[in-house]
Amino acid sequence: MTSQDIFKIGLMVLIVALSPKPASADVCVWRDPARTMSKLFPEARDYMTITRKMTPEIVSRIEKQIGTSLDESEKVEFSFYDIKAIQEGKPASAGTVLALAGKGEYGAIEIVIGINLSAEIRGIYIQRSRERANKALKSDDFLSQFVGKSAEDPLEFGKDLKTLPEAPAAAEAVRLTVKKMLIFQKELGSGGEPK
Repeated sequence: MTSQDIFKIGLMVLIVALSPKPASADVCVWRDPARTMSKLFPEARDYMTITRKMTPEIVSRIEKQIGTSLDESEKVEFSFYDIKAIQEGKPASAGTVLALAGKGEYGAIEIVIGINLSAEIRGIYIQRSRERANKALKSDDFLSQFVGKSAEDPLEFGKDLKTLPEAPAAAEAVRLTVKKMLIFQKELGSGGEPK
C-alpha cells in the first residue's frame, strides 16, 4: 500500500466521520430505575422489564393515532417497566413506567411517565434535556397538565394543554413523545400478555 493509498483511505474515513447525520431521537432508557421509580410510584418495591416487538400492523395503527411517522428506532420494539408494590402482603402491579426520547431543538429530550392501573398518567418528569428553556420545560406548571391524561385524551395545545411561549418547539416535542408513549401502552399492553 502506497502513501497515496493511505492518504485516500484516511480522507474517506474523515469525510464519513464529519458527515452530518440526520436528526433523530433515540429510544431512551430509563436511567437508574431503582433510585428513580419512587419519583412516580412512592410505594414501589421492585420492577420488571417487559419488551414488546413492533409489527408493521401495530406501527401503522400507532402512526395513524399520533398523526406522524415513527422514527425507525421506534419501529422495532418498546420496553415497559411494570412497577411492583406490596398489597395485602403480596407483590402486585402498581402501574407502569415508560421512557422515550423526543426530538428537541438542541438534542434529545428524555421523558419518563408513570401510568396507573386505569391507564392514566400518574406522574411525569424529564430525565435529560439540553433545551435552553429547561427550567420552564421541567416546571410543574408545564408537566402537571399531563397528569390524569390517557390515550383517549386529545393531548393538543389549545384544547387540553397549554404550550410554553418561551419554548414552543420543545413543548411540542414533549407533547408528541407523551402521546406516543400512551399509544404504545394502549396498542402493546404493558403487563402480562401482549394485547
